[in-house]
Amino acid sequence: MAAKLDYPTDRQGQGKTGKPSCMKRCSNVFVSALEGFFYRLGKLVSGHPWLTILLTLLLGGSLSAGMVKFYQESRSEKLWIPYGSKAVQHRDWISEMFPAKFRFEFVLIEADNVLQPSVLQAMLSLDSSIKNVSTDATNWTSICYKIGPSCWSSSLLELWSFDETTINGLSQQDILDKINENNLRSPLTFRLYDVEAVLGEIQRDSGGKISVAKATNMLYGVKDQSVERQGERVDDVRDEWEKGFLDVAQAERSDGVTVTPYATRSFRDEGGGAIQSDLTLLSAGYFLIIGYVAMVLGKFNCIEQKIYVSLMGVVCVGLSIIGSMGICSAAGAAYGPVHSILPFLILGIGVDDMFVVVSAWNNLSPADRKRDRREQAALALKHAGVSITVTSMTDVVAFGVGATTILPALQSFCIYAAVSIFLVFLYSCTLFFAVLCLDVQRWEGRRNACCCCYRHGPDYRPSECSQKDRLQLFFQNIYAPSLLTIPGKVVTLFVVFTILGVSIWGVVNLKQNFDAMWFLPPESYLRQYVEKTEAYFPDDGFEMYMYVGDIDYYAERSKLHTLYQRFEDDDFVTDGTVTSWFEDYKSWVSSTKNSTLLGTDGHAMDSDTLHQWIVQFLTTDATGMSHTGDVQLNSTSSPATITASRMRGTYKTLSNSAEEIQAMDSLIAVVDSIGFSSEAFPYARQFTNWETNKVIKMELFRNLGIAMAAVFVITLLLLADIIGSVWVLLCVVLTLVDVGGMMHHWGLTIDTVTTNIMILAIGLAVDYAAHICHTFLTITGTRQDRAHIALGNMGPAVFNGGFSTFLAFVLLATSNSYVFITFFKVFFLVVLFGCLHGLVFLPVVLSWLGPAPYATAAERTAAPPHNGDIEKVASDGVTNSGLEMNGDIETVTPEFITPANFEHKPPQPQYPPGIPPPDYDAPPGSPIRTALGSGNSVYGHGEAAIKWGSRNSITLVSN
Repeated sequence: MAAKLDYPTDRQGQGKTGKPSCMKRCSNVFVSALEGFFYRLGKLVSGHPWLTILLTLLLGGSLSAGMVKFYQESRSEKLWIPYGSKAVQHRDWISEMFPAKFRFEFVLIEADNVLQPSVLQAMLSLDSSIKNVSTDATNWTSICYKIGPSCWSSSLLELWSFDETTINGLSQQDILDKINENNLRSPLTFRLYDVEAVLGEIQRDSGGKISVAKATNMLYGVKDQSVERQGERVDDVRDEWEKGFLDVAQAERSDGVTVTPYATRSFRDEGGGAIQSDLTLLSAGYFLIIGYVAMVLGKFNCIEQKIYVSLMGVVCVGLSIIGSMGICSAAGAAYGPVHSILPFLILGIGVDDMFVVVSAWNNLSPADRKRDRREQAALALKHAGVSITVTSMTDVVAFGVGATTILPALQSFCIYAAVSIFLVFLYSCTLFFAVLCLDVQRWEGRRNACCCCYRHGPDYRPSECSQKDRLQLFFQNIYAPSLLTIPGKVVTLFVVFTILGVSIWGVVNLKQNFDAMWFLPPESYLRQYVEKTEAYFPDDGFEMYMYVGDIDYYAERSKLHTLYQRFEDDDFVTDGTVTSWFEDYKSWVSSTKNSTLLGTDGHAMDSDTLHQWIVQFLTTDATGMSHTGDVQLNSTSSPATITASRMRGTYKTLSNSAEEIQAMDSLIAVVDSIGFSSEAFPYARQFTNWETNKVIKMELFRNLGIAMAAVFVITLLLLADIIGSVWVLLCVVLTLVDVGGMMHHWGLTIDTVTTNIMILAIGLAVDYAAHICHTFLTITGTRQDRAHIALGNMGPAVFNGGFSTFLAFVLLATSNSYVFITFFKVFFLVVLFGCLHGLVFLPVVLSWLGPAPYATAAERTAAPPHNGDIEKVASDGVTNSGLEMNGDIETVTPEFITPANFEHKPPQPQYPPGIPPPDYDAPPGSPIRTALGSGNSVYGHGEAAIKWGSRNSITLVSN
């Protein structure tokens, strides 16, 4: 008896009998049009495979021409700081109004005790080597920043005036006596010398005097001669000298002293080092996927292996990457450090499409396999084209939305990824499919899989082991039947919602944090310098400034005082650290000027006098002279005016990014509340990173929301079924929630790297769910049967796609790069939860609440019943009585997948009297499908068609 369908049907049981809704009519029209396009494309490509290969290779070559404009960006401010950043604008204003006169180069010295004669002698030798660095354009004496006649360098050595004779004659006690002097002054600058500021990890004796220190710093002042070039500040002379400086500082040593340098160019040099250092791991992952694809797409015998198909799949990925680099470079998009992961991301996505295409050909019905090769190719691409269009276009849309972000590195990555995914989709439907058609032709000609020139004879027998697709058998015979039982469904829902609950808790507690230092490899000298400096010389807080531009300093003098008071009272500013030139000037006026010359507020009575007194204060008073760098005058002669000024303070120690953002916003609000007539703002060097932290969480949620909405629309358009699209979107949402929650449990935060991958997770989650849903829509029958068949047919391809994606990144678990480790962690979560919801949760939901099939599903072979009956069919008016159900049912092991002209003679079974044995040498007839993708022709007196109960075995009648 036929199973009862879950919806009213027509006489064939293929669809609804009533008038379809407007949505259904639109769906049917769109799906039919899309399938028609891929049918024609498949026929065209299979008819002209060599021409297709030539044209696509020419296309790939022409797209690569754009790489002449390729450039790689490693500057932190060009990668991680948001477009339109106020901090960057303020930094540029400061560079113009308060131009830097010098830059610092640092050397960190470590030893068991740096206060030993041998260490000071090693420092003196290093100091001499650094000061002997010279290039074609400069040397130390010409590039150093001078205070008076002397070059500015500072270290413990200046306590002995860098004198070689004196330093070489020092004893341990001489050194300790010197650094423990009261009111110690430098003999070079005559200023107080703070020993504790230059010594790290200090130890004291019983009398409280310094006896041991583990580290000290050496400082070198270098002139800033940078100029504007193509929108950025460059200093070629200093860059070349710094290269020599770094080479000297990093030279191997045998004196027991550890030297770690820092130069202005260090961030630029080291920015991409972590990623480049682990490319070997990525290359190994690449070969893992090539091997896996070859293993999955083919079979282990001399004819059915798909070596060249597998290699062409990888070539398609390579062409896509090169093409995207050409297109994006021509459009001016920079290639950043995170982009190095792109080839392996696209490899995983591209392989998914190729699995679906090959699976569609293998799953052609017995009737379709009777058609000629061009017709088979057209039908295969017709079925696969819609599915890979859904996934590819949703990936493109997701990354297209990500490309609207204000974070440059994320924007560039999304642009490259969107273009790459579109190109790999294009090549999968053309170049890859053309090679697949040629491979089928080779297979039918019984040519060797490795050496196509060699043709195997009729006596060749593939091994029985190679004929079993164990993964497909597992999905169809074990996994799908077990999952779609009532206990299986209950367990599935329990597991999914338990994980969801844990993940929601994790999402609530997920923190946002970003530090550009994470992108440096642990062995990077720059990262080591920063980490060691923070350990030896911990900051009590970040230094920051309040800048005021070209205001009317006389009319707005009360505002300057208000700014000082609110700056000092701010909750995030350390008490007693705020200094203001204007407050010191006011104190100077009250102590040096006659009260009759002052107004009621203690200031001069007119603007000209105020400016004259300010010039006098800055040029004649000791306190005023210390503020010379805080006030910019247009002239020191009358009439002098102030073009810019600043006051400074120190932040308290801030424990996390949330406090940093609050501290920054608090001072911004202070300045805004005063209402100066011109430019006024707070600024700290860390503001650029804090701005990134401030916007990245908002950008993530914005991009995820827009991307999911766009993905739903494109999925609805391409799946052409609103209920199916809702279930796919639900799988995407659950995957994102689970990934976000487990990120917290795995110690990750919201930053630029995880934001990249979360956008990608939308596309991958759609991949895992859309293929199953689309296959479900192309099958008729009960929901339970359709879910079983969809999972059995498409499940292996989806699993292979997810597993191949995982293989691309599995070796990154051993990497030292923050980028690669983070990619591994989040990608593992995306693949795990994407497969969970696409291969476990979605089939269960579809078996209960799945949508009706497409109208075009009626044109396909009806779903196989589960009762295992063999149905006798009359052909040409003759009935084969040997197929009557008059005995027990036995199962036969699947045979070799045999092309129509392949002379394969398996052992012949015994037949009842009067029934002649099959004629294996007859012309092609009706195939009986004996294994997935196989067709073995059986001929009797009439042509018989068999409906089967299992796609993996046929039933044999025994008497």
